[in-house]
Amino acid sequence: MGAPTFKEQIAADISTTFLNCLEFADTHTVNGKEMAAVVDDNELLERDKAKIMAAQTEGTYKARRLVYVAKADFGPRPAQGVVLTLDGKAYKVKTCTEEAGVLAIELEAVRS
Repeated sequence: MGAPTFKEQIAADISTTFLNCLEFADTHTVNGKEMAAVVDDNELLERDKAKIMAAQTEGTYKARRLVYVAKADFGPRPAQGVVLTLDGKAYKVKTCTEEAGVLAIELEAVRS
């Protein structure tokens, strides 16, 4: 067989590099299921800079997390506003995007 295609190589890199627990990822419990995930709070700071700290209108946000997981491990993309648990703590999904088989899920915990 020939060399893998670019798309096949990217798919292989999800688990062998980016979501590899010996490289970037750690094991987290997401909705009761253990899986490799990268929790990147620094990216949220960069996103906030790009938005110039838009005013919040739906409550006071006490915790935000950005989690990367393999779609193959997590399942279908979660809808905005659904509750998701990360390591036993409940969050609401603010946004979810998918790139090359990896879900980027922005979470927020809201206190009223």
